[in-house]
Amino acid sequence: MTNILQRTGIASLAILMGLFASERSVAAPPPAAYINQIALTAWLDLDDGSATDVIIEVDVNGTKDWGRPDDNGRVDLMLPADAVALISFRKPGHLTKTVSVDTHNTEAGAFKGKQRNLTFGVKLDAITDNGGLVYAGPVGVLAFAANGDVMVEHDQQLVPERQQKTVVF
Repeated sequence: MTNILQRTGIASLAILMGLFASERSVAAPPPAAYINQIALTAWLDLDDGSATDVIIEVDVNGTKDWGRPDDNGRVDLMLPADAVALISFRKPGHLTKTVSVDTHNTEAGAFKGKQRNLTFGVKLDAITDNGGLVYAGPVGVLAFAANGDVMVEHDQQLVPERQQKTVVF
């Protein structure tokens, strides 16, 4: 039963992401500088409604950067094409969530030469609900298929937090 619900949820999320990933209707093509980039917007859903202490860490092919969402919980990023980005959402007292975005194949199919846009939401859950547990890996994986369509995988498996030992020399 859980497997059916999970597959239904993944299919529903994939359909929604496909709708959000479609390009916007604009009269002029995007500037050449943006053709090889993907515009990404993430919306945070927080239990307490405050995004002031949220940190967004972005790791693109090993290069890390960080920032903060706006007051409404919106995060806007430009990701390079042909890269893999890990985007982590951290807030004190909440479980950290990471989303993987693979931007290979963004110009495939009907999207060649057009600006790609991805929009998704992230709900940060309080640690008190799941004390001592962390997510096993990225909770979402967004990637582009060889035909340019967006593929979405979703995994919120929780595992016990790995305990680190202090070593004294």
